[in-house]
Amino acid sequence: MDIKDVCVIGAGVMGSGIVQLLATYGYNVTLVDENEKIVNDAKNAIEKNLERFFVAKNKISKEEAENYLNRIHLFVNKEEAVKDVQLVIEAVFEDMNLKKKLFAKLDSICDKEVILASNTSSLSITEIASESIHQDRIVGIHFFNPATVMKLIELIKGKNTSEKTLKIAKDFSEGLKKTVVIVNDSPGFVTSRLIYVMCNEAINMKLEGIASAEDIDAACKLAFNFPMGPLELSDLVGLDIYDKIGDYLANEFGEKYKPSSLLKEMVKDDLLGRKTKKGFYNY
Repeated sequence: MDIKDVCVIGAGVMGSGIVQLLATYGYNVTLVDENEKIVNDAKNAIEKNLERFFVAKNKISKEEAENYLNRIHLFVNKEEAVKDVQLVIEAVFEDMNLKKKLFAKLDSICDKEVILASNTSSLSITEIASESIHQDRIVGIHFFNPATVMKLIELIKGKNTSEKTLKIAKDFSEGLKKTVVIVNDSPGFVTSRLIYVMCNEAINMKLEGIASAEDIDAACKLAFNFPMGPLELSDLVGLDIYDKIGDYLANEFGEKYKPSSLLKEMVKDDLLGRKTKKGFYNY
């Protein structure tokens, strides 16, 4: 399949990053979300990112940035947004019921040859596809934040994902200059299952008063050569996201994955990290 046109559903941090990445690689991208303000804000954020991190550093010209932006088209209607695309990438909130309903809807309105992909970081692709008829075309394409920088894509094969779909998704992902790992469907896949455990344990250490957030992060960065410490990373990803992942993994694998009580408390207090300007650090 020759993919030229892609629809991204969800204009949050991940969705916007994926759109920017695809536009820079020559794809025509339709971005769809609930209202015009959300999609306009997302495109404005992409424009600022291109200016700050690429034009200002002489990595691309202003003309190239304009060309990228001109490939991005905004929609609030899913039926219109998916017309004539060959691939749809979902990047909505990590809620299983929401994703299952969305994919069932996409399955009913998209041509049968269109690949339907989820950017979920932890939820079962098989379950996401469970209310759809053409489950063979549903696959996980897990980008990492920021999508324009991170080199990895986790490609998740659901129980009913066809080999044809997997190959198309792999070729597409490698065309974005990403390293692709193929993972059989399992809650949390490889990366989220491992990183959640580390970050949740770091949060428990903070709760127990073992060390300050700064010292926990410094120890991990210097001892393990990590670019970010686990609490910095939690702020970047969003504490609400880790809370959701933890609840899901604990339900699937048992109490050892239970989210820290401090994590729960911070989410309740809307201390979600960078997205709310305050988490383990102030922004």
